[in-house]
Amino acid sequence: MLIIGIMLCIIALILEIYLSKTKNNNLQNINYNERYSKKEYLLTQTELKFYRLLKQITDELNLVICPQVTLYQIVTNKNYKYFSKIQNKSIDFVIAEENLKIKLCIELDDYTHKRNKRVKRDEFINKLFADLNIKLIRIPVQNFYNLEELKNRIKESL
Repeated sequence: MLIIGIMLCIIALILEIYLSKTKNNNLQNINYNERYSKKEYLLTQTELKFYRLLKQITDELNLVICPQVTLYQIVTNKNYKYFSKIQNKSIDFVIAEENLKIKLCIELDDYTHKRNKRVKRDEFINKLFADLNIKLIRIPVQNFYNLEELKNRIKESL
């Protein structure tokens, strides 16, 4: 009986080594250029324009900007089955203290926020943030932003 147990363990070990090598060889044969492409920039030109304006304000207020923060970095799920609802969503800008304590979230709303799917996503975010007492302001995309008005709106929301 002992010999059979030892032989089964050896067979299992050999099988595990074989499967591990096969898996690694399969990964080496994948050409990721066929599946993915590199992004050049973290932000769109519209978001970058707003970021530069926002940076002036946050620098003055000794705050930090974190762009494109995934929702699961802002909220945590109490049950893993709810993770899928937040895993692929992000917030355009999170304003934080220097220790990265979250103070305020900002969504820059462009034309895509009028799409039905996006409206439902925004309603979910609004309700979630309201229920969890997370400050959120929505700023419509504009050609020109008034720096003072934006600064006052941020200060009022902090």
